[in-house]
Amino acid sequence: MKIPKIFSKNNHEYIFVKQVNKDMFLYKDMLYGYNECFTRFDLGMVKEIVKPPKTEVKPERVIFL
Repeated sequence: MKIPKIFSKNNHEYIFVKQVNKDMFLYKDMLYGYNECFTRFDLGMVKEIVKPPKTEVKPERVIFL
């Protein structure tokens, strides 16, 4: 997926400056001029995968009364 050159978040528009490392990107706020780093997840390039928790109860240990 391509890196967005301009994107908005929290009513601020950011313009791409440079890639810091493999997963971090530096953007400049167009309104105030300060720099901020975003990850691929922040930019919407990667979806969060939530794994269900493992249960500690084993079927062998369940006692039915």
